[in-house]
Amino acid sequence: MRRCAATEFERRTESTAVATTVKSAGKRLASLVQEVNSGTVAVEIAGKTDSAVLISLAHYTALQEATFLLRSPELMASLRRELARSLLPAVPDQPPAAEPATSTEKCRRGSKAKARKKRTKRKKKKKSA
Repeated sequence: MRRCAATEFERRTESTAVATTVKSAGKRLASLVQEVNSGTVAVEIAGKTDSAVLISLAHYTALQEATFLLRSPELMASLRRELARSLLPAVPDQPPAAEPATSTEKCRRGSKAKARKKRTKRKKKKKSA
């Protein structure tokens, strides 16, 4: 367990976490809440005997969801199968699958087809005139 000095103590770690004392956190709670919501992963609040962590609601919700999903035996079995499959060597004699057309490509194709139809109509009108 880590203890903080009685004076205000803050430090940044590699995981963009901030550590502070309970007294300091109480004085600047509003700014700490803003900080965890704007990018800092967590704020460790160290008391005399215990510590706690302040995280954003979005981060907390994501952790809760991940915990729930990882408790599912079916999901864990599926994850294990996919992991095992991803570790198998690739089969070299199979050609790679063609990538599906993006929505931009589909849009371009549609525009080209419309332009072709217009040109055809114009040509027919000129011939009949």
